[in-house]
Amino acid sequence: MNIDKNKLDIKSLTKKWDTSGCVSVYHKGECIYKDFSGFSNRETKEPINEESTYLFSGNASFLLALSMLLLSDMKKINLNDTVERYIPEYTHAHKIKIKHLLQGESGIRDYFYGSVMPKLKDDEAHNLLDEKARMIKEKKISTYGYSFKEVLEFIGKEDLEYEPGAEKDDYSKTNEVFCKEIIERVSGMELLDFEFKHIFEPLNMLQTIRGRNANTNSYCTFRNNDLLKATVDDTATDLFITTFADIEKLLFAIYEGKLLSKKTWKKALNFNEENVGLGFNSVNGTVCSERFSFLGNGAELYFNKEADLCYVQLTNAELIFENVNGIWMYFRKELRNEIDSYFTYPKNTRIIQYNKKNWYDALNLQISKEQYEFVCDAKQTIAYAFAYQKDHKLFVGMEGDRPVGLMVLQSNKKTQEFYFSILLVDERYQGRGFGKIMLKWGVEYFKQQGAKELTIGVNRFNISAQKLYKSVGFKEDLVYEEGMQLKLIL
Repeated sequence: MNIDKNKLDIKSLTKKWDTSGCVSVYHKGECIYKDFSGFSNRETKEPINEESTYLFSGNASFLLALSMLLLSDMKKINLNDTVERYIPEYTHAHKIKIKHLLQGESGIRDYFYGSVMPKLKDDEAHNLLDEKARMIKEKKISTYGYSFKEVLEFIGKEDLEYEPGAEKDDYSKTNEVFCKEIIERVSGMELLDFEFKHIFEPLNMLQTIRGRNANTNSYCTFRNNDLLKATVDDTATDLFITTFADIEKLLFAIYEGKLLSKKTWKKALNFNEENVGLGFNSVNGTVCSERFSFLGNGAELYFNKEADLCYVQLTNAELIFENVNGIWMYFRKELRNEIDSYFTYPKNTRIIQYNKKNWYDALNLQISKEQYEFVCDAKQTIAYAFAYQKDHKLFVGMEGDRPVGLMVLQSNKKTQEFYFSILLVDERYQGRGFGKIMLKWGVEYFKQQGAKELTIGVNRFNISAQKLYKSVGFKEDLVYEEGMQLKLIL
């Protein structure tokens, strides 16, 4: 596939969402896009550049997961071990496995949001502050360096929120504290010492150093759309600063399968029904680092080996969110869509039923404004299929693990009614052959149901759809003022 770098419209997205930081995209080992944008200091309008440094914590979920996986490779822990083996003093340790901590399935109460914040909410002096000042203070307190002993005093006698494994990807700051404690007890090293020795130094990340004096400010969102400067508490521990160049080194190592053994990488990238692995999650088939962030700073590492693609976004500001027609949109989501869709062509296309693993991404499939005259959107399609589920089935066209379209098929053997009710291909993937693949699959499906003939309706002015249907053998049957029925004899 020939790559036209100018067609990757990332610049307009960074402007639209007012993002600060850097994005780079690599395809088959070649950098096809790299750009710095926004401000290291929004108050003075100092721009982000290659020399900008960003503040992070070794307690980030992603780094903790990598450290646990490294210890697993060293045969020092087993991911199926219960926490009791390492932290016997915790009441519920015998119920919780290490992998529960890593996947947000432990059920341990969040010490910060379950203990610290409720007390703060009832504090009279705190409530006298205006909303923005309160949020800034709360963000600072969230970086307070609570010891494991202090956290255990907060939640040690509390019941579990649920049985371990019953919930999926339920974030709890307590999980991070427990992971850190296990890493330090097992390795005999301070957390940051372990991460430097086994992650940063082997990757020659020489610009990653201990400390808190980054030359970029950190910004957090207020009510989803306003960025406020945030500061770290003096007691915060395990802090380090890094650069975009070093974060790229980490990206390449992950993409190339370094740091861990093949066996352990396989465990890390084994995703559950919520598409959560160990330190990673899967979005539309693209692997993403899980919660590599600290106080507004965030590094999002992405790769898709089937597409020979990897990319990264590093920022010093939290995401701004906007609700568009009932769907929450934000820069990172639109960035993924822009990059991933550019490289998505028929290769490993399959048709499967709508299910727990694809429901959300399928819900986000889009049609252009011009197509609303002709077809239902994704939400309408899904609602229709469930309203008439007695004889209608909803299928998702997938390229690898990425939904590219929806198809509703009506099949009633008793009445011999077989009908393509809805066929939708996301606007980003149209003109690439997915519609024809889905249509042919549907024809074969109906043959297996015993169909002798098929019908499909189409708007008279939807010329491209008519060409698609006729390309697999449908012919005009009925013609109305604004619609047509096409028929295929099997």
